[in-house]
Amino acid sequence: MIGILGENNEVVLSECSRGFGTWMVAHSIELLTAGSNEADILVHEEHENLGGISLEELHRLVYAQLLSSHLLTWQIAPIYLTSCMRQGMGMLEILLLKQPVQENQVLLKNLEICRLYELDGVRSHLMEISGMYHWKHGRKGCAVFWLQQAQDEVRLSKIASQLFESVGKSISGESFKQWEGLIELLGSEGQPAGGLDFLHKYRDFKKCLQHPDSKKDADAARQAVESLMSLMRNASTPQHFWLPILYDAVKLLSWDKRPLINVSQTNLLLNKLQELSLARLRPDFVEPELPTHALNHVRYSLATNLGRAILEES
Repeated sequence: MIGILGENNEVVLSECSRGFGTWMVAHSIELLTAGSNEADILVHEEHENLGGISLEELHRLVYAQLLSSHLLTWQIAPIYLTSCMRQGMGMLEILLLKQPVQENQVLLKNLEICRLYELDGVRSHLMEISGMYHWKHGRKGCAVFWLQQAQDEVRLSKIASQLFESVGKSISGESFKQWEGLIELLGSEGQPAGGLDFLHKYRDFKKCLQHPDSKKDADAARQAVESLMSLMRNASTPQHFWLPILYDAVKLLSWDKRPLINVSQTNLLLNKLQELSLARLRPDFVEPELPTHALNHVRYSLATNLGRAILEES
């Protein structure tokens, strides 16, 4: 009361803050300084001992920090922080980055705040953090989604390389199904040759082989042959995939109606098999996880198909 009667502005601000809390000062600056140029200067003047901010900004920052500390009110804090030009935006970035990325609703709210206040850098960083969190906890699909949203090409390329190596270690039908969804999600655009581009073609080949024995699926079988030849002609197809691909193609070579693979195509596959036989002599060659009879089965099927194809074309 003495401060008000004596028009001591510093005392008024101090007493209001102590008696009514930070909310009072943060919302009533205009009222407290009305009709007093001295009070207006005091409130809006930048103070070096406060880090170059004014008393008005200081009280808003204090109130914003109070809001930020509570689960139910932190989403209101950005309104006050963005009104503080000196330090508000930096504190807003810290506030957003402190929120738990494992909670999807909180993450979406953070991203919306970033969009409203044009914090593109923070937005990308939040999505990167979310992607890494999900990858660490085994949710690979969610991880890839958020990294794609963040356009994090470096981490996506590392995931693509890891995926390619994992599929290459065990490329049986069952193991490939575990990775198929992730291959689809990652996409092949922009990926290095010999990596996901090959896996996409291999996935298409496997899909065409799902029902090759049905009369209604003759078209699918022919598409499978096209995929097979595309894979075997493509220089990006790794050599240790050749035998598994040819082993998958045995059902095409054994098509009972007529030979699906002609003479020139069969000769190409035989040449690949010969190259593979020589490659297996190298000490660094890694044998795929296939039945022990796989190689002989492929040889027999190719030889049989070659004879049938010659008769068909003669």
